[in-house]
Amino acid sequence: MGNMRKIGRVVSISEKKLVLKTDKLVKMGSEVFDDGGRHVGTVIDYFGPTMGPYLLISPKRDPNPFVGKDLYQ
Repeated sequence: MGNMRKIGRVVSISEKKLVLKTDKLVKMGSEVFDDGGRHVGTVIDYFGPTMGPYLLISPKRDPNPFVGKDLYQ
């Protein structure tokens, strides 16, 4: 996946979902990937301020290893 763009960094886990800090406009239902191009999960919600929102991502596997990591679209 040579054309990936960074969408933000996972800052925490909430109810087994990844919380990602972003400054990009990302559509609900978008698939997100790690730096190796592996599918991580799907954007299911967003919240917070317009200028620095957070994304809620439903992960396909254990969310813990992704805290502090950048994710891509």
